[in-house]
Parts: sequence; C-alpha cells; structure tokens
Amino acid sequence: MSAPNYSRVRICSCKDVEHLYPLLQAFIQNPARANIVTEVVIDTSDWRQAEWPPSYKDEVEERTGYEELADPLEVRLQRYAGRLDLDNKTSAQVIKSLDKKRREHALRIRNESEFASALIILLFSLCENISTLYLAECLYQQPILDYLLRGNYGQMRHPPLQKLKNVRFINSVWTDERVYGTIEILQYLQLVHRLPALETVTMDAIQSYQADRTFFIPGTGNMKKMEITHCDIPGDFLALIISIPKALEEFKLSIGGLWSTDSGQPFVRPFHIGQALYAHRKSLRLLDIDLDMVVHDTSDLSWDTKDEENEKENESDWLVKYQYDQYGRDRIALDKDFGIKPERSDSKEYGRTIGSLHDFPHLTHLSISIITLLGSRDEWQTPNRLLKPAPFRLIDGLPPSLEYLCIYGYVRGNNVDVDEQIDELLARKDEKLSRLNVIKGVNEHIPSFRDIYGDEDEPGENELYVKASSDLGWKLACESGETVKVE
Repeated sequence: MSAPNYSRVRICSCKDVEHLYPLLQAFIQNPARANIVTEVVIDTSDWRQAEWPPSYKDEVEERTGYEELADPLEVRLQRYAGRLDLDNKTSAQVIKSLDKKRREHALRIRNESEFASALIILLFSLCENISTLYLAECLYQQPILDYLLRGNYGQMRHPPLQKLKNVRFINSVWTDERVYGTIEILQYLQLVHRLPALETVTMDAIQSYQADRTFFIPGTGNMKKMEITHCDIPGDFLALIISIPKALEEFKLSIGGLWSTDSGQPFVRPFHIGQALYAHRKSLRLLDIDLDMVVHDTSDLSWDTKDEENEKENESDWLVKYQYDQYGRDRIALDKDFGIKPERSDSKEYGRTIGSLHDFPHLTHLSISIITLLGSRDEWQTPNRLLKPAPFRLIDGLPPSLEYLCIYGYVRGNNVDVDEQIDELLARKDEKLSRLNVIKGVNEHIPSFRDIYGDEDEPGENELYVKASSDLGWKLACESGETVKVE
C-alpha cells in the first residue's frame, strides 16, 4: 500500500523518521505528491535521548520495516541524493546514511541523527511548496545547517524553500513548560533571512541564554513581520534582531512570563528597542510592545545611549574575529552587498522611554505598556510620579497617522504625571490626531505583563504563562483539499 499524502510533515521522534522514509520514496516515484507538503516541523531534541544500542527486539522490529521497502526505490532515492548540489562532505554523509545495511549495524543514536539529517535534506529538496517551517531547539546537525545556509544564500543550483513564508522558532518536546526554551536565535535566522518569499518570523517562550552568536549584518532580512513574545532576551540582543529586516511592517514584542535559566530578568532599556525600531520608521504600520516587567528599574545606571556605543567599541579583537568566522567571511560580503544601510537616530532623545513615535509616518496601530511609553516611576510616593519627565509630551509623541491606540497597565489615579498626559491626549486628540478613532486602556484597565506576572524577577508558579496548545503532528491531505490530523 502506498504512503498517504500529507500537508504537514513532522520530524521529531524515531517513529517520525521511519515514517518519512517511505514517503520520500513515494515522492521519487511521483514528484507531484511532494508538492502537497506545505508545512514542516523539525525537533531534533528527541534524537539525543537514546545513547545506547537498541535492544534485539527493537532491531528486529526496525529491520522488518526496512526489509519491506522495494530496493529499486531505495536505489533511486540514493541516486537522487547523489545529484543534489551539496558540498562533498555533506553529499557523502547523506548517501552513506541512506545505505540501509550500514544503518542496521550502527548504534541507534548515530544512526538516527545521521539518517534523519539525510531525510530532512531530501525533504527540503523534493518539496517545493513548503510555506511554513517550525524549528525547535537543539538543531545542531551540521549537514542540515550547511544545506539551509547554502540555500539561503543561493549558493546552489536549485536552492530549497523558495516559497517559504512563515518561520516559527518553538520549544522542543522535552522542554519544561515552566521555563523558556533556549535557541541560538541568530544562527537560526541566518538559515532563512534572505529567502525571497519570507514574510513572518515568530518566536514564543524563547530565551537567548549564553548566546554563542552575537553578530549579524543589519538590513538584510526579507521578513516583513516579527513576533517575539513571552521571551527572555536582553535589550542589546533584541536591538540586533530588530536590525536584521530590511523593512518591518509589523512588530510585536513582550518580555516575561516564564522562568529563565539564571533565575533573573534580562537587562533591557526602552531605548534599545526605540533606536532599533527607528530604522523601520518609514515602513512600520503595527507596533505591539510590552516591556513593563523589565524596564521599571529606578536606578540611574545605563540610561545613556552613548554607553552602549562605547561598550561595543571596546569588544576584544579575538571575539570580533570569532563572530566573523562563525557568520562566515564570504557570507558577510554577500550580506553587505545584499543589504541596505539602516537609518539611525543619533540625535534623538529617549530618556527612560522608547522615544517619540511622531516621525513614524505610516504607523496606524499602536499597543504599548505605560512604563515603556512614558518611563519608570517612583513607587515610594503615593500616588506615583515619573522619575524623570519623558523628552516629549504624549500627544506630541504619537504619529498623526495613528488610528488605534491601546495602553497596557494604565490605572487612573496611580500616577499624577501620567494622568495629566492622558487627559491632554483626550482633550487634544481631535486637533492633533484626527485619524485616531479607537483608544483602549484609558477608561478600562488592560493589564500589562507586570500586572499579570508580578513585579519580582520571576513569576510565581501559579502566575506562569500558559502556552496555547497547538497540534504540530502529521496532517493528512484529503482529496478535497481539506486536511485531517494524524495522531
């Protein structure tokens, strides 16, 4: 019986890997079937769980599945792999991994990882209509990374993922739901950022703990929309991520909600985000930001934007060289030729805020937390006062193009300085913001992350963010074009 058609393929467990092999053989036999696949989920963390040889029973069960496969199809699959435009090392490893006799005599952990890597490369090569890709933690398999990198930079005759629109970084199946998943974010972004059809990159419940990669050429990404939600990422690193797209149209950012590896909070200043967003001021249409859980600091340290520049200039030569080598010297040159130079805001004042958004001419929808917007407050006074006035009035800091405004975390009576600015906004909005017809979070309280998850370094266990359940399993494609999930 032939393998069924799937619109979503998942490569996570050993069972998934074995399920994929006959499907790829079916694609070789009938290439049109490969075009039905539009979603791929890759979670390699499960491959590292079995570090011992399989039992005799397991070996017999696995071999039984392979013995039933027709040899001619296996040979055709290997020949197809041999014709792929891979570097010599990757090509040799892929072909070797497809040799079932070698696989039968290898240890399970090496067998599964190498074999699965080969199948993933074949899957990307055969399926030309993949539009959505999910990448989980622990993607360390060098053949996959090399293949995706070369494809992203167009360094092969027939690069994969040319129709990829959506990329989502996700937690692995082994990650405790109470903690952030750890992903090498910049390395993952370098696998996809130049793809011609790329529209959206999203990540949820992710941290950048002890990131190895801290360098990226700005203005090189084709994505138009980014969502970084319920994450634990420091401000300078966030600024680097925001600098990657050529022209962002939609951006959503929120920090907090789970437990981090170091049991603390990331160091974030609103100006980190404000300066980075300035490069996209002419393209941004929607902005949704909540930093209140991490930017309520009342100290006087590290609020000067010049301190950041001095710190970058003092990085040691060996660290810079290491980052360049990790990125790839040839790819630095390619990205510099491909990218655009971001616009900077050297003369703009930020104070303790994200900065004025008045000069964002196409921004129509703004959702933002109150501390991010107007600055931290002195909570020893009742009612509170702003520690320092924002370098702009709220009514003057909003763009004339604005149609929708939502303020998180505002409660009338808690801060007299903020109340005054809100009153001014309401009184003068028809004069200064004629397109603004929806204002939320003024007459009703819309909680910020600080309201939801508390004002400590980490939320209590009963306050933790609960991720929405999602089915990322195999999905059958029906003849009618509808899909059904496969358990």
